Amino acid sequence: MVRAAKIGLAVAFLAAGLLFSKIYAANHTTSFWVGKQPLAERAERPMIGLGVHFGIGGEYGYSPQKSAQVLRSDAFDSVRDDLAWSLFRAAPATGGATTQVAREPAKLFDFLDQTQARPLLVLGHPNPLVPDGQPPLTDVGRKSFGDFAAKAVLATAKRNPIYEIWNEWNMNAVLGRPFLVGEGDPSDPRAAANYSALAKEAVAKIRSVAPQAQVLVGAVGMDPDWKWTMALVRSGVLEGASGLSVHLYNHCEREVSNRTAEAAIRQVSTLRKLLDTAGSNLPIFVTEIGWPTTSKMCPISTQTAANNIAQFLLWTAATPWIKGTWIYEMKDQGQDPAALEDNFGLYDYALAPKPAACATREAIRVIKGAGPMRLEQPFPGLFVIETTTPAGKQLIAWTSQDNSSATFELPGGTEAEFAPLCQQGAKSNTIRLGPTPVVINLPTKAPFELKATLDR
Repeated sequence: MVRAAKIGLAVAFLAAGLLFSKIYAANHTTSFWVGKQPLAERAERPMIGLGVHFGIGGEYGYSPQKSAQVLRSDAFDSVRDDLAWSLFRAAPATGGATTQVAREPAKLFDFLDQTQARPLLVLGHPNPLVPDGQPPLTDVGRKSFGDFAAKAVLATAKRNPIYEIWNEWNMNAVLGRPFLVGEGDPSDPRAAANYSALAKEAVAKIRSVAPQAQVLVGAVGMDPDWKWTMALVRSGVLEGASGLSVHLYNHCEREVSNRTAEAAIRQVSTLRKLLDTAGSNLPIFVTEIGWPTTSKMCPISTQTAANNIAQFLLWTAATPWIKGTWIYEMKDQGQDPAALEDNFGLYDYALAPKPAACATREAIRVIKGAGPMRLEQPFPGLFVIETTTPAGKQLIAWTSQDNSSATFELPGGTEAEFAPLCQQGAKSNTIRLGPTPVVINLPTKAPFELKATLDR
């Protein structure tokens, strides 16, 4: 999985919805009402998943038993891994049965047998064992891939997976070339036209054997201004798909202020607007997002990574058009503190928790305990979610930058219980906010006016 640096990515700033009544003041203080407007229901809570590495070979230090325990204890809904074309084998049907069972790669299926998390299986990777399969750019290669996809779906159907067609084709259909910008010329294997032809073949073959299967297309890697992605939309590749999957990485942006969850939110919100303009209402699945905690290149602290992941997950819970998010990845896949690819984990190489492990687990707990939500930005860079729980009304709030803070002041000396994620709680009339999301349990269900001050 390729993580090239995104440099100078220009995206439009996410416009805050005016969901609360508010009055702006010149001294960076505003008042807004809590509890005056109905909260927005969503049909279903977004899926929250985690990436692992059992399916593509190599030694990354993953243990099936320990990984299954993390998924269970941290309450993840799904787990994402590769079902590689060249490694896949299905056991022959026996005793008159017509349904095959997936057998290889054995590590992947041994792991999946130990978890109840719903699999997201990436159908991809070049296959040197078939004609024109490395990568599939001809009718012969695409037909072979489509046949593999259909067989893989039949052999794994009992697990009720989500399927994703390839992984970051626009970055790694072939390697060793300069970064692809835009949709690409068809002479370039990474071009949108080549992926579109492959995905159409695969989706059609899957639908012929499993009409109700959930199939995602795209798996889009770095794509400034979403030009490659929108070329896919124009090609009609979304027809027949269950969703568009994208990957969001900004850890090497030139400006440190753009290495944030807020920047990722702006980026995917721009895509949503482009899809809407194009007349597509297909939901978006963020099948990879993460921040590596490296010591040298593009350094991001472990706490900043934790804050970013928690912020993004909480935002998705209040954003109905995001159907799922998969964090990349469960654990560090290497032990070099300076290597980007080695340090994306919520846990370190030995499965000791980093701050992001607790922040993610706490964010999931908050999301699963919440009812309808409303999202507000009283100031740029200050996010507030209003929701309800069985215990009463709740706010979740944070600032988007490491060096920014804000203060909430409750009216009339009223006090509320509050706690930043993974920290001890307190009770006060004045609540200090920073990049670690703060959960505030309000003492009343009645509407009231809350004062917010942007400190810096």
